[in-house]
Amino acid sequence: MKGNASNTRGWISRDGLLLSLSAFFADMGYQAVSAVFPILIVVELKEPAYVYGILLALSYGVGSIFSYLGGLLGNRYSKKAVSLVGNLLIPLMSISVLFPNLIFIGVLFVFGWWARYFRTPVRRAWLIEVTDPRYRSKVFGFIHALDVGGGMIAVVYSILLLLLGVGVREIILVTLLPLIVSSLCLVAAGTNQNPEYKAYVSSQQTGEHTEGSEERSRMNDFIFRALLLSATLFGFSYYALGFPIVTVTQTQHSAVLGIATFGIYLGVSAGAGYLLGSKRGQSPLRTLWSLGYLVAALSSLAIGLSFVLKSYLALYYIGAAGLGFATGSVETFEPVLTSILVKSTKLSSGMGRLSSSRALGLFVSNVVMGVIFTFSQFDSYLYAATTALLAAVILLAVEPKFRKS
Repeated sequence: MKGNASNTRGWISRDGLLLSLSAFFADMGYQAVSAVFPILIVVELKEPAYVYGILLALSYGVGSIFSYLGGLLGNRYSKKAVSLVGNLLIPLMSISVLFPNLIFIGVLFVFGWWARYFRTPVRRAWLIEVTDPRYRSKVFGFIHALDVGGGMIAVVYSILLLLLGVGVREIILVTLLPLIVSSLCLVAAGTNQNPEYKAYVSSQQTGEHTEGSEERSRMNDFIFRALLLSATLFGFSYYALGFPIVTVTQTQHSAVLGIATFGIYLGVSAGAGYLLGSKRGQSPLRTLWSLGYLVAALSSLAIGLSFVLKSYLALYYIGAAGLGFATGSVETFEPVLTSILVKSTKLSSGMGRLSSSRALGLFVSNVVMGVIFTFSQFDSYLYAATTALLAAVILLAVEPKFRKS
């Protein structure tokens, strides 16, 4: 402990901070690609919008497989090595614009997204190993805040560069810089397990041989499967915020007010993740379903009702803020709950199953939302509210078992 004091003092270790900064710079890069990529495809290359939709569907849908694969490899090999492989391939998105052909651009963009999914569960498991279990919620709230903060900066500099007359392809190439810094943070991070985490694992292994351990293990497996089902259902409701942006733009007759919806969502999401994660003594399962899934359901319903009732702009923004708050809770407590329910030896694959569940949900959600939205905006938000509510009900039903376990 003495020889490693500088790395373990406080609520987050040096290595945990480097992993969090890696997430920050990664989002600063690929979120800018995501922001301007549809402009490249639909406006500059003059391809139909469904081509962009297909690329997103491939990114999310097949990305779920890569999440699971990355998690499995993280159990068998060095988490640092697996994370680095994935992170170093994300810049394929950036260099895609070096090619004039749509096929090359599309393939590299999709491969970059798959790499992002591949490294995410392993990096989460690595983060858990190098930080103190007592501050796990706060750590995941912090990394979510940096994630979203990087995304906000990406959106801002993309808009500024566009206003300055910089071309879309050049903006995408610029994203190479933060993505390289992201990988350098991973290179600098160490893999030595936190002493408190070691003690936690030791106590967990000791508990495996005590009376009732098999029953607790079966109970945890049952609750984890319920979590995966809920995460998938929430993914079905987790539509791209482009839909509310369109709704606000059309109803308020202002693109600026529509884009502001995205800013409110991101800002509240960043703050909520950190604040909720910093609160001590709360149940991660209850916080997840009550302040995550349930708030998301109510927020989607609020946006839908705003559209039907032709109400004031404030209610749209309240709905967007609610979605941001819910996302902050979900992104913080889904991995925290997974780390509690899954054995330390299978933590990486457990995170992979969680990420793949969300990716599958995202794939379905954006397709279904797009179809329903075309015919009835209210019904699309009602669909999202219903699936998020089902996710909350499932975890509410297993909460007594979680307390007992």
